[in-house]
Amino acid sequence: MREPHDVEAVPGQVSTPGSERRGSGGRARARDRLMDRATRSYPESEPIRQLAGARGVENLMLFIDDDLRETAMALGNVENYLVGVLRLLEAPRLGREEVHAVAADTQVLDHVDMLVETLETLRRRLAKLSASLR
Repeated sequence: MREPHDVEAVPGQVSTPGSERRGSGGRARARDRLMDRATRSYPESEPIRQLAGARGVENLMLFIDDDLRETAMALGNVENYLVGVLRLLEAPRLGREEVHAVAADTQVLDHVDMLVETLETLRRRLAKLSASLR
């Protein structure tokens, strides 16, 4: 049974905290794998290989990879804010100024806007890719 903190980094494969260790050089963490796609080769599915020569599909795949990375970065920024809030709440002393500073920080809203924007773009491009597949 999956626990709330379990992560499905690879579809169908659940990893629990601490199980992100590399197995024979593989990268299990989803964020690492997303960032690696910019610099490393990666396996392609058969339909994508067949479409590789099709007009625009190669560029579309590059844009999808970019969208994945940008979405992951925006999500990471939101996560960092939440971790900061958690750290603040777990501090031995909770000061009014510190709480106000975190509450007044509107940069997280920019990150949420970026997250929504990149997710919308990613979904639109995936729909375009879907239309290319048979």
